[in-house]
Amino acid sequence: MRPKLTLRQRIGLFCRELSNIFRFFFGTPKHKRRIVFYVAQAQYVAFFEGLLEALPAQGESVCYISSDFDDPIFAQATARFQPFYINHLYTLVAPFLDAKVIVYTMPDLNLFHIRRSIFDPDHIFVFHSLCSSHMGLRLGSLDHFDTVFCNGPYHKREIEKMESLYNLKPKTLVEAGYYRLEKIYRQHQEHVNAKTPAKPEKPLVLIAPSWQRDNIIEACGLQLVEVLLKHGYKVVLRPHPMTIYKKPEVLRPFQQKYANEANFILDSQTASEQYFHQADVMICDWSGVAMEFAFGTENPVLFIDLLPKVHNPDYELIGYEPLESAIRREIGQIVSVAQIEEAGAIVEDFLNQKEKYRARIIRAREENIYHFGRSAEIGASYILSKL
Repeated sequence: MRPKLTLRQRIGLFCRELSNIFRFFFGTPKHKRRIVFYVAQAQYVAFFEGLLEALPAQGESVCYISSDFDDPIFAQATARFQPFYINHLYTLVAPFLDAKVIVYTMPDLNLFHIRRSIFDPDHIFVFHSLCSSHMGLRLGSLDHFDTVFCNGPYHKREIEKMESLYNLKPKTLVEAGYYRLEKIYRQHQEHVNAKTPAKPEKPLVLIAPSWQRDNIIEACGLQLVEVLLKHGYKVVLRPHPMTIYKKPEVLRPFQQKYANEANFILDSQTASEQYFHQADVMICDWSGVAMEFAFGTENPVLFIDLLPKVHNPDYELIGYEPLESAIRREIGQIVSVAQIEEAGAIVEDFLNQKEKYRARIIRAREENIYHFGRSAEIGASYILSKL
């Protein structure tokens, strides 16, 4: 959590915004601002990285607008990559972006404060999760985009069905894939092949709850940790960043009970992926990170069967089971809170039949993700075709 800004700092940031707006419209030639990317927070650049590397590599200039004043990417400016800080004033700037392409990983265009550009560029949506579009996003959240980069065939089916059901203008659905997953896979292969210190003797179980009203921490967290420790596992609890920010009190019982437990770690450094790559098994509820873990590391996931995260209460009208529900038995197993004592034995089964689960996970990835390893190439090619 960042410290509260002083009045002087806020005034300084406002002046920085004004300066960056002037630099964008009057200091940047029009041919260098044909492609614009926007992120509300620095963490979302992870879903654009492949495109931000591929486009300049092909000789095209890119403008990157961030509303995060501390975005590390500001230090990476080059002749073909120009970052701009525009935060509170972006709502006024967005309608007047005279670009050919504007790329967002934020849904709900035109529904709230951020509007389409009056110059009618191609507004592209890039998913920041592997979750399905009809349950994981609110109804209408993609309606005002021209193009959607689909992670897999499930996204294409869902969006086409919604367009038919609600009589919407068809969007261009690009079979793009998911760069974030490809990067996780590459990093994990590097981790596996690197000459690093010896792997811990105890298998490592990573608990990664989602941010929702009914999640693992509050439903069965202490009991789950106790079960896993009794089975001899090393346990890492990695809370969602919003839990740390908004509900830190739910973590105190873990801090108090396991302060002296060598085999328990409460990992509050959510930007770090150290334990993500060290873990043999993940335990999750409904977070999209479960699919990223399974498809990226080829290790299984134990799902605690809690209430799903539903942003569209009418999702069942689409007629397709959301991927985050359907995939669970393909990439792991499901256990109810009432059966939480079985968690240790299920983890043991995962470890004993590692290759069986790995084969199932690879098959599921091949069936559900487009063009694994080529998403940046495909996305960049489409963007260049719109110039």
